[in-house]
Amino acid sequence: MSDLLVSGLTIIRNGVRLNYPFIEAIRSALSICDEYVVVAGDSDDETVHYLEALDDDRIRIIHTEWSPLVKPRKYLLAQQTNIGLGFCRGRWCLYLQGNEVLHEQDLPRLRELMETYADNDAVEAMLVERLTFWGDYRHYVAVYPRRFKYTPRIIRPNIGTYSIRDAMSFAVFDDFSTRGRYPNAIDTGVDLYRYDYVHTVEQQARKFADAVHRAGTDVRADPDYFTRYYPRQFIAPFGGTHPAVMAERIAGWPQAEGLDLQAGRTALTFGERKRLAESWLYSRFRLPKLSRNRFKLVGQLQPKQRPALGFFDGTLKL
Repeated sequence: MSDLLVSGLTIIRNGVRLNYPFIEAIRSALSICDEYVVVAGDSDDETVHYLEALDDDRIRIIHTEWSPLVKPRKYLLAQQTNIGLGFCRGRWCLYLQGNEVLHEQDLPRLRELMETYADNDAVEAMLVERLTFWGDYRHYVAVYPRRFKYTPRIIRPNIGTYSIRDAMSFAVFDDFSTRGRYPNAIDTGVDLYRYDYVHTVEQQARKFADAVHRAGTDVRADPDYFTRYYPRQFIAPFGGTHPAVMAERIAGWPQAEGLDLQAGRTALTFGERKRLAESWLYSRFRLPKLSRNRFKLVGQLQPKQRPALGFFDGTLKL
């Protein structure tokens, strides 16, 4: 059995052009990893240069070419993730996508949990909760599924585990069989900082045009995108701290491009009203075990202190 406890894993292609904080993602987890596997697609920007500049002996860069034959295109992300899983030698794989960052305050807990459950075969994955920023670094989406959505980001890579769909979830194929199931997972109580919607309008338009997981969608960025796509009631000010590795990127953010929350639309569709009600229930009673989960919960979700949101305290109306 390998002596390595934790393998980090990230896949990336054209991360510079798409404005992904992929270097920050790797740096945010590197201190608790015994090795870090980066699956680098055939980029036509400086992505590989930035990866090589990390210059850390724990990092292994696996060069790949993204096939034009994979359909739907977004499933390329799972294919590339599975390539990376094959190179992971640790008991655990800590998987971060190119726009996902961990906060340094949570690293000791994550490492401790991986050490504690290393030999407990009943635990096959560990959950983090999405915290998705919207339009800038001062606002986040406060409703399900971009909040109150739990996803496995620590998984056992060597028990028949494969990334599925668009690489947002995993399945375990027992004895490497042909029929998979969702992994048995505990909740870490940790937030996953997702910056996939922190872009200028120009950067967001480039992402929608070039990112493989956007292929075939008809959503396009425009000057009103961040105030029109979600209603104001979905968005909340962020009062916490960002991961330290994001400091330089945040300092370089053009403040004039920040989100004007007051300009957001307030008219709600029926579906959006349902989403607010659902999120209110989750905030009060936590995610029910019978919800649309791609994991089987072991134990209980960890309680969290959450700030009051406008639609909870009556300042915004359903």
